[in-house]
Amino acid sequence: SNRLVARLRAKATASDDGPNLKPESDFTVVVSDTDVRCSRPDGSLESVRWNDLQKIEILTTDEGPFVPDVFWVLHGSTDGCVIPWGATGESQLLDRLQALPDFRNDVVMHAAGLTTRHRLLCWQRAEPNAEPTEDRTSHRLTPGGGSQASE
Repeated sequence: SNRLVARLRAKATASDDGPNLKPESDFTVVVSDTDVRCSRPDGSLESVRWNDLQKIEILTTDEGPFVPDVFWVLHGSTDGCVIPWGATGESQLLDRLQALPDFRNDVVMHAAGLTTRHRLLCWQRAEPNAEPTEDRTSHRLTPGGGSQASE
């Protein structure tokens, strides 16, 4: 399933002129152990801390293909981050999101084919404000400090 999503995303972010979509690639995503940050072309910065991440949605619009039309929407309790698909560094973000327990790859695949306005939930924290931690044996994030075995 993860390989299929990776192939889907590679196709969605590739262009005939090279690997980067414009203007999407003008947005830069930086993923760290503590947070995710998105630098926008206008110089503004959005971020959300992993321990505050409450839910992840995919927003699709009918405005493409010449402007960004599919977005990751990362919701924190007090802040958030909106990242267009095709942003520079997005593959590291997707890797990190797929490590979340119960992340919905099927929703990502469905969103890749949409050309109309939709807001799709692909992950939500099981316990509000519970801090995700990494289980060292399975490398999956689990809410509230517990561990969850890989499937």
